[in-house]
Amino acid sequence: MTQPQGQDPTPWELLRAMQQMRDDLRADFAALGARLAEMVTKIQYEADRRTDEVRIKAVEDDIAQMQRERQMERQEAHNVRRLALTALVAPVAVGVIVAIVTGKLGL
Repeated sequence: MTQPQGQDPTPWELLRAMQQMRDDLRADFAALGARLAEMVTKIQYEADRRTDEVRIKAVEDDIAQMQRERQMERQEAHNVRRLALTALVAPVAVGVIVAIVTGKLGL
């Protein structure tokens, strides 16, 4: 809308310019409304955060339980190894002691 120097725009040109501005504003507000519709409310965000914290706590509890079970399994394996070693060494020791005792007694 270039105008010659000193000439004012006609009412129709002003009306078209105002309508164009109004249409631009409507489009801008519609775009803003669409973006706001995608936003998460504070209440939803807090609820999601609490849910995530509950999930994290559950995973941490599971990990702690698994660590306790693993420690118990290690202790149990250690006890089994000790028992197996005792089961192998005890008869040999008894045999040696019996041999020594019977050798000294002259039987």
